[in-house]
Amino acid sequence: MSIFNRVLRGKPNWELNLFLAVIYRLLIVLAVFMLCRILFYGYNLTLFPGLNYRDWAGILYGGLKFDIVACLYANSLIVLMSIFPAQFRYSLKYQKIVRIFFIILNSLAILLNCIDFGSYRFTLRRISADVIREFSNEQGKGSFIFQFLIDFWHIVFVFFILMALLIWLYDRIKIRKPDQFKSLPFYIGSTAMYLLAITSLIYGIRGDFKHSSRPLTNSDAGEYVKHPHEIPLVLNSAFCFVRTLSVKFYRKESFFSNEEVEKIYSPVHYFHSDREFRKMNVMVILLESFGKEAIGFYNRGLDNGTFKGYTPFLDSLCSVSRVCINSFANGRKSVDAMPAILAGLPKAEVPFILTPYVSNKIKSLPSILRDSGYTTAFFHGAPNGSMGFKAFTKLVHMDRYYGMSEYNNDLDFDGLWGIWDEPFFQFTAETLDTIRKPFFATMFSLSSHHPFNLPVKHKDSFKEGEHPIHKCLSYSDNALREFFHRVSNEEWFENTLFVIAADHATITQRPEYNTAWGKMSIPIIFYKQGDSSLHKIDSSVIQHTDIAPSILSYLHYKGPFVSFGKNIFDTARTNYAAGYLDAFYWIEDEFLFQYNGVNKSNLYNYIKDPLLQQNLIDKTEYESTSNSLSRKIKAYIQQFHNRMIEDRLTAQ
Repeated sequence: MSIFNRVLRGKPNWELNLFLAVIYRLLIVLAVFMLCRILFYGYNLTLFPGLNYRDWAGILYGGLKFDIVACLYANSLIVLMSIFPAQFRYSLKYQKIVRIFFIILNSLAILLNCIDFGSYRFTLRRISADVIREFSNEQGKGSFIFQFLIDFWHIVFVFFILMALLIWLYDRIKIRKPDQFKSLPFYIGSTAMYLLAITSLIYGIRGDFKHSSRPLTNSDAGEYVKHPHEIPLVLNSAFCFVRTLSVKFYRKESFFSNEEVEKIYSPVHYFHSDREFRKMNVMVILLESFGKEAIGFYNRGLDNGTFKGYTPFLDSLCSVSRVCINSFANGRKSVDAMPAILAGLPKAEVPFILTPYVSNKIKSLPSILRDSGYTTAFFHGAPNGSMGFKAFTKLVHMDRYYGMSEYNNDLDFDGLWGIWDEPFFQFTAETLDTIRKPFFATMFSLSSHHPFNLPVKHKDSFKEGEHPIHKCLSYSDNALREFFHRVSNEEWFENTLFVIAADHATITQRPEYNTAWGKMSIPIIFYKQGDSSLHKIDSSVIQHTDIAPSILSYLHYKGPFVSFGKNIFDTARTNYAAGYLDAFYWIEDEFLFQYNGVNKSNLYNYIKDPLLQQNLIDKTEYESTSNSLSRKIKAYIQQFHNRMIEDRLTAQ
């Protein structure tokens, strides 16, 4: 035995009977879980501002409930092994086996929590099974893991310290063996205790034995916080992972009758243009992590009007485009953006492409345009299949996929994510010259990713910002400038509608963007050379799911289309955005309404109160607004859940 192991194990300090020893071991796991919660907060301190001791009382109380369930998930086998009704349970060899299982199972649970110390700032959600499923699609998993270990070596160190503490505490006790065994009383008593333990485990995991009750879910964490963005402080990563392994995803809702819900909110759009369909090219450009915060045009009032941002080309393009100034993403990850933009399907509790409903029949923007004679193509410089994009493009009927394999030059590989944006954008431009017109194309950037590196030749080309990502945004912005410079001379350019949007927002530096609305704030821009009607600032509320119906409207498409968004060119539309970030939200005009699906709601005027410090939900003068928005978000949820479950994502 090594010196380290001898020091770690030491000698037991106490002797306890078997059942007290089991309780003790569960308690030390709970203590380590609570310590993980404090460390999680410490690592992500700036994301949870303004917490007071009353807030923490609710967080810790609710967190203990989630920790208990997570502890039982990890240790149910340990409990049942420890008190198995047989005399060999006291043998030294058997206790060593129990110890090994205890260390392995709890190390996995603690590891999941430690991963979130570093990853939460990028995803803004606790790790879950769908994240693991998404990561399994990546071809360079080894490189990602290696990079994570390098960048967050201190978290690896913390993990081993926590495990050492847990093992040391485990070894502080020794199980007292009975002086004598009387077979019949022993087996009767042990079996009774075993059955009681099974019953207690079921109760602990479910929380109740009532038929009407359900096991604890992520949304239950909303009961212990004032604001939805604080929910992750209550949750336990091991709990989130296990609960999503076999999650039923959505349940049917019945807030309203079928007739009534259609009147309140319907995702079915009917286009009745009396003008001829315009077969112009359409190009959607998705910019990785281009949150609104980094773009000068969107923040002209910041720093007393001196803020320049990090995207000079995008700023110049905004001056000749329809700029959606109050625009929002429908998710916080790249996999959330694709279904929202191309098919009008937002992320709800779970990303669409990770649910069983991906097999539902859908009518996407690419499929409609393909049926209208378009060539459809998708460009992304990552290894083919990364993030499940290639599979999704097939689902929405895009004919061609151009990735790292088609680029076929590893000299431009960034070493982790894929081909640098600058050369890949040029490859995209060259390819567009050769494909049959009209085309519908989507180009997705990737260089503004962690660990925020730049090509050697551009190492000193862009100014440092408040965060390392900012120089990467400037690099991708310059790559976009060169792309437009290249294609602007092509014959097809003047007959092309460009829609530029970020896939999601990113790491925030300013308090107003570290809010429920700020975390979803992105640019959405419509540009068509020579179309003066697109030279304006649109101050209405816009989101990802508005892009597809708006493109169809712009092309004078005739027919129905299902999208959980709206047509921004329809002057009679309601100005809203809806989605899910820790809770369902509905943004309409100047109001943000949050609904956690249980019993709590929040209402803010996010224009006058950008930091969301004044909850208006209980103020009499806003009662009618609250009731109206509550009806709309419930109708939205009912339509979304029920149509997913019933496979009604196309117009009947």
